Amino acid sequence: MRRLIFILAALTVSAGLCAQTNDWGWPDTHSRSEINIDKENNNVTIDRNMYVWRPFDDVVGYSIYGSRYRRAKANYGWGMFTTLGGTALSGLWTAVGIGNINYDDDAALVMCSTGAIALAASLWGGIHMWRKGRQELDWMLDDYALRYGPRPYAATLDLGPTRSGIGLALNF
Repeated sequence: MRRLIFILAALTVSAGLCAQTNDWGWPDTHSRSEINIDKENNNVTIDRNMYVWRPFDDVVGYSIYGSRYRRAKANYGWGMFTTLGGTALSGLWTAVGIGNINYDDDAALVMCSTGAIALAASLWGGIHMWRKGRQELDWMLDDYALRYGPRPYAATLDLGPTRSGIGLALNF
């Protein structure tokens, strides 16, 4: 009886070790024919037309996230425009004010101070909107890749914490 239990345990362990050495996950490094990229329709087909994954673009963003995507994209665009355009215009206004100091000191002082205030406001507001829009777009891209992206289809056996203590966890 001991011999039978020992043989069954040895077979179970050897089969489990053999399963751990095979890499059957996605993408298979030896067979690149399963991944096709259609540049005309902008699609990525994985595993011979079984799974079509579309890259994240405006169509995907609007169809999945809707107004949240529109707001994030508007924040990103207006933040970039406000930062770059506002900085250029207020810097030019300040430079004109500095150039007019010899002719009319009061008007030049007003131009310089309003230019500096506009510069600070455009930098503060523009960078804030730019960063907020970029963070939201990054979150949407990560969420889309996590939810809709291709996943490996191989099972893994891990040793670690379980509900009853420490043990083996089969993840697939």
